[in-house]
Amino acid sequence: MRHSVAVLLAVLALLGLGLQGWAEEWQTLDHPPVRIRYQQGNGTEAELLAAGAGGVLQAVQSDLGLEMGGPLEVRILPTRAAAGADSDDGAPHWAVGYVRSGSREVVLRGSWIRTYPFGDLLSLFAHETTHVLLDTVPRADTLPRWFQEGVAVMESRHWSFRDAFTLGTSVLVGRPTPLSQLTRSFPSEDSAARAAYAESFHFVSYLEREHGPGAVRRILEKMKEGAEFPAAFQLALGRDLASVEAGWQNRVNFAYRWIPALTSTGVIWMGITLLVLLGRIARLRRDRRLLDSWKQQGLD
Repeated sequence: MRHSVAVLLAVLALLGLGLQGWAEEWQTLDHPPVRIRYQQGNGTEAELLAAGAGGVLQAVQSDLGLEMGGPLEVRILPTRAAAGADSDDGAPHWAVGYVRSGSREVVLRGSWIRTYPFGDLLSLFAHETTHVLLDTVPRADTLPRWFQEGVAVMESRHWSFRDAFTLGTSVLVGRPTPLSQLTRSFPSEDSAARAAYAESFHFVSYLEREHGPGAVRRILEKMKEGAEFPAAFQLALGRDLASVEAGWQNRVNFAYRWIPALTSTGVIWMGITLLVLLGRIARLRRDRRLLDSWKQQGLD
């Protein structure tokens, strides 16, 4: 009897392992030059990416003047993967996506992208694809982190009032963080990292506004000709990074310092109070006009 029970348990265990292996089997969607690998729980997200990834990749390549030069693989991690710990590749715990170092593989964390609407999921793909493309530039090791992330945010077309508020809050207590402090890495803490992303994007968009559309592409062109980033920056824009950054800091301090002040609790309540007072004044005026009309009609 004991032998039969043991055999039955062993069979059930093998079946369980077999079912688990089946459930964890990687599936593939091929839409050259993009290949998407996923597991069963993220099939919907994989199909959404497959439908739009090619067009997004083409747009990013066109903007930057860069070519992928080979297939791009996207791996969607299983939804059971821990979302509270840093990845084995060094990506911070708050990163929804990242690129494996020295590869053409974009990794997306399935536990989080399941909540992404279609547009945001493609924006995330554009962001990470930008990193892959920037890694193909000669002397990519001289690209500062702020430039990489600023360009990636620009290509993702994702900028919100929350980002503007974050930038405004950071300049409310002083000048923006010097870009030299964002050259090699970003802060690991969530809110500080968000401020670094906001600052990086704003500076890159400032380059595009002040030095004409295509400023980023011109810098990359100079790097493809053999220049390291600092020299490529000056050759492409006609000014060195320090002088351009100084002008930007003055601009961003003026433009964003008022945002946290206007959205503070005290200002909001002052605004509400003012609206109430204006409403009461309007009502008094309306009542007075009505009384005057009654007097004229002899109804008082």
